[in-house]
Amino acid sequence: MEKMLFKKSLNEQSEITGLEIGGMLVIENSHQLKKEFGDILNCLSNKVNIAVSDVVDIDLSCIQLIIAFIKHMDEIHVTYHFDWNLEMEQLTLLENAGLSNELYMNNLYV
Repeated sequence: MEKMLFKKSLNEQSEITGLEIGGMLVIENSHQLKKEFGDILNCLSNKVNIAVSDVVDIDLSCIQLIIAFIKHMDEIHVTYHFDWNLEMEQLTLLENAGLSNELYMNNLYV
C-alpha cells in the first residue's frame, strides 16, 4: 500500500506555516494522520496554508480527521487556507461528508 504524505513548512520561529497532505488518505493511514495532526496542534503559526494534492484515495475516516483539525484551528483562531487539488469524485465525497468549498476554503479570521 502506498504511504500518506504529510509535509510541514516552518517559519523562523519553528512555527508551522504550511502543510502538504496527500497520498493514501484511507482508514489504514488514519492513525498516522491523527498522530501527525496531534503532534502539530501547539506548533501552528497564526496563518497556515494547507495543500491537499496528489491524493491517490481518500475515505471518510481521514475526512473526519481533517474536519476535526479545521474545527480546532477555528477554536484557537488560526487563519487557514486550503488548496484542494482533487479529482471530481473525491471532491464530491468531501462535499457529501460536509466538507464543502463554501465552508472550508478559508476561515472567518482572514
